[in-house]
Amino acid sequence: MRRAVPLLLALSMIASPALADPPDIHVDVPNGAKGMEVYVHERDIGPGEKADWHIHHGTEIGYVISGAFNLQIAGGPIRHLVQGDSFQIDRDTPHRAYNDGTGTAALLLTYLRDKSGPLAIPVPAPTVR
Repeated sequence: MRRAVPLLLALSMIASPALADPPDIHVDVPNGAKGMEVYVHERDIGPGEKADWHIHHGTEIGYVISGAFNLQIAGGPIRHLVQGDSFQIDRDTPHRAYNDGTGTAALLLTYLRDKSGPLAIPVPAPTVR
């Protein structure tokens, strides 16, 4: 039965045109959260890639689909996250992520965010007290 799956996948690719990357998903939230949306996004962080300090005007919830990467939330230690780990970053909290490994980290990110404005806003590195 295992061989049937790749065969069916190959046949479906031949029978239909190739699809681009899956679309990002935007979902309206309940009436009590006017002006907000749920935004779901798949993101790969390749070896050596980084996302410098930034914030989101909303809550970020992430899940590591595969691979590993490092995440630091302002005021906290650097966390090494691997496949199966999840994380949450509160609204307007500075954070950064980077991949110092040799493989790609695949993430599923969900944001409850303001509809208007950019998704990510660069900020200076927080000062250590």
